[in-house]
Amino acid sequence: MKKPVSSIADSLPFKPERYIMSPSFSNHYSRGVEVSEKLCTIIQRLFTSAVHVSNISPLDGHLHPLCLISLSNGAHVLLKCSPTPMTPLLRREQFILDTEARALALLKESGIPGIPQIFYYKSRGNLRDSAFLMRHYVTGATLHEMEPWLTPQNRKDIDRRLGVLAQKIGQHVSDSFGTLEQVASGAGRRSWREAFVILFESILRDSEDVFVNLPYAEIRHQLSRLSPALEEITSPQLVVIDFGHPTQVLVDPESKQLSGVVDLGKTLWGDIYMAEMFEEPSSSMLDGFGRSRIVGSEMERIRQLLYACYRSVERVTVQYYRNRDMVAENDARRRLTTILNKMAAI
Repeated sequence: MKKPVSSIADSLPFKPERYIMSPSFSNHYSRGVEVSEKLCTIIQRLFTSAVHVSNISPLDGHLHPLCLISLSNGAHVLLKCSPTPMTPLLRREQFILDTEARALALLKESGIPGIPQIFYYKSRGNLRDSAFLMRHYVTGATLHEMEPWLTPQNRKDIDRRLGVLAQKIGQHVSDSFGTLEQVASGAGRRSWREAFVILFESILRDSEDVFVNLPYAEIRHQLSRLSPALEEITSPQLVVIDFGHPTQVLVDPESKQLSGVVDLGKTLWGDIYMAEMFEEPSSSMLDGFGRSRIVGSEMERIRQLLYACYRSVERVTVQYYRNRDMVAENDARRRLTTILNKMAAI
């Protein structure tokens, strides 16, 4: 039985004046937000008792309810809450807030520019509680939004910085493969091949759950046939799967330089080259990363096809869990067909 809206709102560190659930499952809060005692207590614990909340601005259009909190000392904090129970989620999305919190905590000591500092994380204690995360707010517009205003040199500089950032993130290693939650609980895998197949099977089951029309038999056949190429990966590195995607990169509108990343919810322990930026990397990206080319062997080419296949399946599937975008879905389907044809030709 679903929890009533009032109980969900009561568990949040702020109080929306009204809470709206649209028929398309997109969640948002009204512009009027009342500061709760819980939020004030957390803020004063993180900073000082003299610091108070001066303004809260809900940010619409996200899977997770987001609020930009402006403090009296001039600081800006991003508050990110777990989706409501009625929000349809992919399997991996059920842990995405915990994943981001773990990733930010891992990277906190590194002081990597562009990676926001985590201030506070509260996991879901019970069905009534809502998990939430507080971190430094990184200013900027997405690369997707900024693209028309960037010069070729601007883009080269951004790509080079992305390469450097990916390399620094990948310096963090683990003793097993898998999601951050799996590894932290001791359920990580010794083989990247096994961990990746489990990850891929998860998104395929998400697709089957909502009856998405996909060539499942062919996808699973190619995955089984080509997955031995993953055995060459023996060092579990920290990798953000969607790293480099234009909607996940933040750019300073004035300097036209990289300011950071949107989130780290798709982080895992795996092959660093699974990051999306390596699907079609520019020379500047590779220069920043410290490598002249990405596909140097047949096994590397196969791995990139496997990763691209996973991303394409996910992009098709997510359309059935959100407001469906037929253009994006058709693009992903065409891409999937191309990739499967390349796989079959190997």
